[in-house]
Amino acid sequence: MNIAAIAPTLHAAIAPTLHGEWIRVEQRGKGPGPRSSHAVAVVGDKLYSFGGELTSNVPIDKDLHVFDLNTHTWSIAPATGDIPTLNFLGVAMVAVGLKLYVFGGRDASRKYNGFYSYDTVKNEWKLVTGVEEGPEARSFHSMASDAENVYLFGGVSKTTRLKTLNAFNVADEKWVQLPTPGDSCKERGGAGLVAVQGKLWVLYGFSGDECDDVHCFDVDRNEWTKVETTGEKPSPRSVFAFAAVGKYVIVFGGEIEMDPQAHVGPGKLCGLGFVLDTETLKWKKLEDGGEETWPGPRGWCASTAATVNGKKGMLMFGGKSPTNDRFDDLYFYELNQHNALINVRVGIF
Repeated sequence: MNIAAIAPTLHAAIAPTLHGEWIRVEQRGKGPGPRSSHAVAVVGDKLYSFGGELTSNVPIDKDLHVFDLNTHTWSIAPATGDIPTLNFLGVAMVAVGLKLYVFGGRDASRKYNGFYSYDTVKNEWKLVTGVEEGPEARSFHSMASDAENVYLFGGVSKTTRLKTLNAFNVADEKWVQLPTPGDSCKERGGAGLVAVQGKLWVLYGFSGDECDDVHCFDVDRNEWTKVETTGEKPSPRSVFAFAAVGKYVIVFGGEIEMDPQAHVGPGKLCGLGFVLDTETLKWKKLEDGGEETWPGPRGWCASTAATVNGKKGMLMFGGKSPTNDRFDDLYFYELNQHNALINVRVGIF
């Protein structure tokens, strides 16, 4: 048998195929309640939720809510130190190690929040940089992290939309401004931002119109590239759920058409999910799994990558409904790769 001749077929036969399923997560205890325009992040086996609104442009609270992924129970995290003083919406939060990092957001009068850390072991808040010290104050921005840095992209300041990219080194506790993308990337809020294998990926967002472009920043080369993707591409959208799982970026829902009342209304919301392979640059539409497990259309929800019961995927909490109500449900999209099984008999003829 000529092994070289069958190698391409063999490779295709064992190439991993992508599957996944939505799981609605049971919740116990007094949780954050229905909300949108909030942020979530995971440290260990705990999911943290912060900020948000029940009524458009009216922030709910400044409590840090914590969900135990083992007991499925909500509680309020103890708070000491430089506890944030504002209730705010349009906030972003990521985790590095055992600490949470929270940037921005605004209150009902458009006062903005600074940059805080929260030590999940000491239960201690720290004001890292005030509103006038760090990157420009903003809301509906995007954040991502790796083992050493917190990254901040875009958002809406008091006067304009932004497309700047900043990095905060958690060891040095210093901000640096990285190169700004070129003209092909418009200023925007409500974009996706993920870190995958040394690169930052900016996906879609709202620039005055819903966007459908993807841009990539190579951290080592310090340069931006506009990425052309193929496959079952999502329609233009913003304020969607997103997370990076391995080389894949999961996207779900979002606003696909702005409401005439802007943020006050729900806009036209989507209930479809997609996965982008950052190596092949190909999109794949997710199966909805049926009404029992399908989350349904929503936007302004909070999401994060997570491992639940040993499975990797995306946690998504809350969001705004097509009726302008708010959700308080918690879903996990479990992402699986499977290799197709084949039998090959090799002999000498």
